[in-house]
Amino acid sequence: MKKRNCSVHVFRRVVPSLLLTSVLLWGSLGSVSGADWGQFRGGTALSVARQTKLEKLAAGQGEIVWRQEIPGSGWAQPVVVDNKIFVVTAIDPEGRRPKGMAGGVMDLSTLGRGPKPQTDFKWQLLCLAEESGEIIWTTDLATGKPPYGAHASNTFATETPAASKDAVYTFIGPLGVLVATDHSGKELWRHEFGPQVIGNQFGTGSSPLLVDDALVLQLFNEEYARIVCLNPADGSVRWQGEQRKGSAWSTPILWNNEGTREVIGAGQGTVVAYDLATGAQRWQLTGLDTSFSCSVVADAEGLYFGTSSPGSRAPMFAIRPGHLGDLTLAEGATTSDAIAWSRVKSGAGMPSPVLVHDRLYFFGNAVVCYDKRSGEEIFRKRLPGGTLVAGCPVVVDDRIYVVNEAGKVIAISTGEQFEVVAEFQVGSADEVFWATPAAASNGLLVRSSGAIYCVR
Repeated sequence: MKKRNCSVHVFRRVVPSLLLTSVLLWGSLGSVSGADWGQFRGGTALSVARQTKLEKLAAGQGEIVWRQEIPGSGWAQPVVVDNKIFVVTAIDPEGRRPKGMAGGVMDLSTLGRGPKPQTDFKWQLLCLAEESGEIIWTTDLATGKPPYGAHASNTFATETPAASKDAVYTFIGPLGVLVATDHSGKELWRHEFGPQVIGNQFGTGSSPLLVDDALVLQLFNEEYARIVCLNPADGSVRWQGEQRKGSAWSTPILWNNEGTREVIGAGQGTVVAYDLATGAQRWQLTGLDTSFSCSVVADAEGLYFGTSSPGSRAPMFAIRPGHLGDLTLAEGATTSDAIAWSRVKSGAGMPSPVLVHDRLYFFGNAVVCYDKRSGEEIFRKRLPGGTLVAGCPVVVDDRIYVVNEAGKVIAISTGEQFEVVAEFQVGSADEVFWATPAAASNGLLVRSSGAIYCVR
C-alpha cells in the first residue's frame, strides 16, 4: 500500500481506525448515517439525499468550494462516510482519458469493439477529506492489463465502491476482482470472479450493493448472468442466482416488496427478483428487447423501470408489489394483475430514473416526467443547451440536480411544471462529466474525467 498527502487546488472559494478482526467488522457492519452517501445512488436511498442542504446552489448562487485533481480516470461515483470521501480510479500509463458523446459514441472508430489495452493499468482507491478535498491516503488495489477493451466513452474504473462505517468494497470490473479495505486503506480480503466479457467490448459498469450484513454483486456478461450475495466480513459467497446471460451495466437495488426484501437485477431482456435472505427467485419479467444501462427505481407502491438501446422498442414498466412467478405480459397486453402499466418508446438510456412524490423522472438530452400510477406523460422538455446527461440525478429537498457532460449543474423543480431553477458551470472545456454526482453533507460532489469538485 502506498500512502501520500497531496495539496488541494483551491478556487476563489474554490476512515474509523484499522479493523482488528473480521469478527469486529461483522459485528459493527451496518447502515451508514443519514448524512452519508455510502454507495451508488446512495444505496437504498435511490438518489434521494435527505440531509444535504444546497440553498446557495438552488438559489442560483452556487460556488466551487474546492477542486481536487485525481490521477487516472474513472466514472465511479465518489462515496462519503464519516466525513471521508472514497473514490476509485484506473491509471493508464499512456494517459488516455474517456471521451464525451461526440468524441466517443459518435466516433466511427469506436462503434465496434473497443481496443484492448497493451499496457498494465493500476487501480487505486483514494481517501479525501470531505471539508477540504485534500487526499489523505492512496492505496493500490490491483495492477494488470485489462483483458478486454472498453468503449472510448467508458472507463476502466466505472464501478462505484460501497462503504460501511468500517470498510470499503471496490469491484474492479475489467479484472473481475472485489476488494475489501478498511478506512485506512488496508486490505481485508479479496474475491476473484474472473474478467467480465462484455458485449462489443464496451466495458463494465455495475456497482456493488451493500445492505446491512449482505454485499450483492451483479455479474451480467456474455458468458453468464449471475447475482452473487456475499458475507461482507470475509467475502464468502452465501448464494448465487442465475438468469438469462447477456451484458448489462445496471446496478441491483433492494425492494421491500410487502415485507420481503428483494434484490432486483435488470439484465439482458429480463428483470428478476431474488429473496435477499435465501437467494430464492421470487418473480421475473422477460421479453424485453434490450438490456439495461440504467438501474431501476422503487417505492412501496411499485417498481419502475425503462430502458433503451438503438433499435429497441424502449420499453417502460410499473410492477405492483405482492406478485410471484412469471410476470411477463401476454402478447399484445399492456397491463395485468402484476403490471400496473407499460409503455414503449419511453425508456431511458444511461441515467437511472428518480421518484419524487407521485412523479417519475427520466433524463438524457431531455427530462421526461410521468405519473407513477398511470404512466401518463406529464411533460417532456429539453434541458438547457441540449447536452447529454450521462450520470444519474440526485434529489435534494424539492430540487433534482443533474450534471451534463460539459459540466453544467442543472437544478429543476420537482413540481408538475417543468422549471429550471438554477444553472452552474463546473470545469473546463477539456473535461468530460459522465459520473453520477454524490450528495455530501457540505455540498454536491461532481466528478470529471480528471478531478472532483465540491459545489454548494
